[in-house]
Amino acid sequence: MTAPDGYPFAALTEADAGFFPSARSVGAPPAIPYRVPCAPAFAAAAVRLATKRGTDLSALAAAALLLAPDRTPDPGAPQEDAERAVLDLRLPPGHSDTAIRRALAAALALAEPGCRVMPAEEAGRLEGAVETLTYRNKALAHALERVSFRPLDGKLTQVRDAAQMFGFVNEWCFDEDRVVKRFRELAPVYHPDTGVVACRDRMAQLIDARNLLINHVRTAYRSGPWTQRRP
Repeated sequence: MTAPDGYPFAALTEADAGFFPSARSVGAPPAIPYRVPCAPAFAAAAVRLATKRGTDLSALAAAALLLAPDRTPDPGAPQEDAERAVLDLRLPPGHSDTAIRRALAAALALAEPGCRVMPAEEAGRLEGAVETLTYRNKALAHALERVSFRPLDGKLTQVRDAAQMFGFVNEWCFDEDRVVKRFRELAPVYHPDTGVVACRDRMAQLIDARNLLINHVRTAYRSGPWTQRRP
């Protein structure tokens, strides 16, 4: 059975009205219907926990109401413009939506290590932080796109072009270690699968430039007059 907005909740029958068999025998008030608004993820977790425990959601909530401390955070009702789910329950009268959500949150926190209970305000702050980081990441990617090199036409053959691509002033101001270090800095930027500015052509030319520069350094050091001065 699903809620009108498509989110699952526990289906109850008339027989569930007295989920504690002894309640009526001692004159306890009959259960009444509750419709508790909450976030879809919270509703799904509560239903999953009830199913795991082999009981219905109303019985789970009733048990949790007996044990949940008042200081347990309330996950909060969704904002008007946010996605929401509704938990349909039958419980004794006198409980607020806040108390019911708080009780189920306590049950989830105890039963599911991966479930973290937090107030709606904190969740809102975290969502805002994620949005800010997403915006900054897009801005950084755009900036890198503007300042990064464009793939050269044809095959990379000139040491001068390769040095410029790596940000070196000329073809004589680096050694093999600096070439390798610079390549490791640039590769994560242009990697076609995981790069911030993913580009297969740039990555291919970056590899060509690295090989060209390393070959240039090795050749120069083998044949130049400074070879005797190397440690």
